[in-house]
Amino acid sequence: MTRAIAKRRYVNRMIAEADGSIRSNSYPLKYPTLGHQPPSTPWTIDLSDDVDHLFWFAAFDLDAKRADDLDQAAEDLGVLVRILRTAGIPHVVCRSSPTGGFHVWLPLAGIPKPAMQQLAAAARAVLPSLDHGLLCNDRTGAVRPPGSPHARGGASEVMAGGDDVDVLRTPSVTAADLLRVTEAFRHLRPAIDPAESRPSGPVDLRHQGHRALPAWAAAHMATVAGGTDPSRTGYLCLLGAAVAGWSYADVEHAARTAPGMEHYRTRNNPTGGRAPRRERESATRLERQWAKAQDRALTYRYAPQERAQRDLTELRGIVATTEAMLNAFRVSPGRWTRAEADLHDSTVLTALAWLSLHSGQRDVVAALRSIADLTGVPSTTVDRSLQRLRAAGWITRQRSADGPNAAVWRVSNQFSTADEQDGPHQEVTARPPAELFDVRASLVAELDDRIDAGRHDVFTRAGLGPTARRAYESLTTDEQNPETIATRAGLPLGRARAAIARLRRHSLAIATPIGWRRRLHDLRRHAARLLGVDGTLARRSQQYAHEREQWAWWNADVTYRAGRTPKQRTRRGPGQPVMFRTTDDRGDDTMWPAYPRTGAGWGDHDTAWRFVRRGLVQELRDVELVA
Repeated sequence: MTRAIAKRRYVNRMIAEADGSIRSNSYPLKYPTLGHQPPSTPWTIDLSDDVDHLFWFAAFDLDAKRADDLDQAAEDLGVLVRILRTAGIPHVVCRSSPTGGFHVWLPLAGIPKPAMQQLAAAARAVLPSLDHGLLCNDRTGAVRPPGSPHARGGASEVMAGGDDVDVLRTPSVTAADLLRVTEAFRHLRPAIDPAESRPSGPVDLRHQGHRALPAWAAAHMATVAGGTDPSRTGYLCLLGAAVAGWSYADVEHAARTAPGMEHYRTRNNPTGGRAPRRERESATRLERQWAKAQDRALTYRYAPQERAQRDLTELRGIVATTEAMLNAFRVSPGRWTRAEADLHDSTVLTALAWLSLHSGQRDVVAALRSIADLTGVPSTTVDRSLQRLRAAGWITRQRSADGPNAAVWRVSNQFSTADEQDGPHQEVTARPPAELFDVRASLVAELDDRIDAGRHDVFTRAGLGPTARRAYESLTTDEQNPETIATRAGLPLGRARAAIARLRRHSLAIATPIGWRRRLHDLRRHAARLLGVDGTLARRSQQYAHEREQWAWWNADVTYRAGRTPKQRTRRGPGQPVMFRTTDDRGDDTMWPAYPRTGAGWGDHDTAWRFVRRGLVQELRDVELVA
C-alpha cells in the first residue's frame, strides 16, 4: 500500500535505540520504497511531492495521546466525517494506534499550498484535537500510512465509517471539492462573541428551560441532539448558564433533559452513532467543563462588542500584530521574561491584544481595574506596565482618561510592519477574508486559554508567582518536553525546568515518559488553599468595585454642583425602602446622594469610602428623601 500511494521515492522512518526500543517521536532517516522490504521501525509518507510541492493527500491527524483525550478526538472525528459525507468526499478513517487517535485521509488531485492553508485554518478553528500543521506543510509534512506500525505497538488500522482504502490509489478530490469542505468548516467556526453564535442544527421549540438564560444560550440548549457539533454546543450551553448565574445543581438538571446537552449524556462512537456514557464519566466531564465555563464567563464579562467589519485592512493589521506579538514572546526571552516586571508587561500586552481582536478595532478602551480583573494582575502593577510599554513604543495612548471615561490604547506596529506595505505586494500577501476570520478565531481561542489559565489566586505574588504562571500557561493537556515548554513560554530552559518543578510539587503539572502536561482536573484552587492565597483575586475585585462606585459617586456630585443633570446609576439589587417616597432636586431614589464634605467644602473621601465599603450609599439616599 505504501509503495502504491507514496509520491516520493522514499519514506521517513524512525531510529531504534541500541536496546531496540524507540523513545524519540521523530522520523529522521530516508528509506527507499522500491526494491526493499518494509523498514523494521515505523515510517511515514510525505503528503506532497518533491518537485512541484503539490499536495496529494490531506491527512487530518486527531491526536489522543492519553485516554482522557480520546473523547475529544472521537467528537472531532464525528464532526469531520459528517462534513465529508455531506460534501460527498471520498475518505479513509484509520485508528492511528491502539492507544487512541485517528487519521482521516483524503486522496487529492494535486492541490497547491494556498488552498491547503485555507483548509488548515478553517479546520483548526473547529477541531480542537487537530494537528493542523500537517495539512499545509509542503516540505516535511508526513503521516504514517494505513498499515504502518506504531512505536508503542500495533499499527494504523482502517476503521469502518469511511471508504475502502483503495480510494487512496486514485486521487480524485479537486480544489473545488476541497473548497466545499473548507466552507463547511467555516460554517461551524465558533463566533468571537457567543451572543452572535447560531445553533448548528434544528431547534426544538417545545423545550423550556427550568431557569432563564440569554437568548443565544437558550437556542443552543434547545438544539436537537446537540446539532452538528455536540461538544461545542454543550460547552456553549454551560457558558450561557455560567453567564446567567446558574448553580451546578441547575446544570446537572439541564444535562439530564436539555437536547443541546447531548454531549454530556452520550459520546461519539468512531464506527458510527453515539453511545451512552457511564454515569461517573458523565458527571466528571460535566464538572470539569462547568469549571472551565465559569472561568470563561469572567472573561466574557470584559469582552468588548465586536464591530461590523467593512474594510478588512484594519483587521488584517490586528491579526498580523497579534501573531507577531506571540512570536516575540517565544523568541525574545531577554525582553519579556527577564524579570517579574517583564512578565507583567507581556500579560498586560496580551490583554490589550485580546481586546483588540475581540472588537476588531485597533483602539480599545481599557480601564486599569478592568485589565486588572481580566488578568489577575494588581491595578497598580497594570498602571506601571502600561507606562513601561508606552515608553518602549509597544503601545500608544490614543486618548487619556477623562472623568468617567477610561483611557484608549493601541498595540503599536512595532511587532509587525504589515500596515506599512501597500500596492500590489499587499494584495499578493494578504490573506483571503474567510481565512483571515479563521485565523482570528484561532488566535482568540489561544489568548482565551492564556488568560484563563493564568488568572488565578495561585499565581499571585504571594502564591507561585508570575514565572510559574507563564510556565503553566504554556503547558497543555498534551505531553511536551521541557524544551518545547520553554520555547512556548519564552523562558530560558533552566528557569522553565524550575517553574515546572514547582508546579509539580503543587500537583499542577504531571510528568510523563515524554515530558510534561497540564492536569486534566483543575487543582489550582486546592493549591491556592495550601498556599494561603485562596480568595485573593475575589477580594481585589470587590475592592475595585468599591473604588469604581466611589469614583462614580464623586463624579456625579461634581456634575450636580456644576449645574448639569447627573447620570442615573445602576444599583445592584432593590433599593432600601423609604418612609415617604418622594423626589428632590437631585432626582428620584436611584440618584446619588450628596457626597460627604468637610466644613471647608472639600470632599471627605475617607467618610465616603466607609459608606461605600459598608454598602450604605443607598441608605444615605433614603435618609435624604425621608428628610
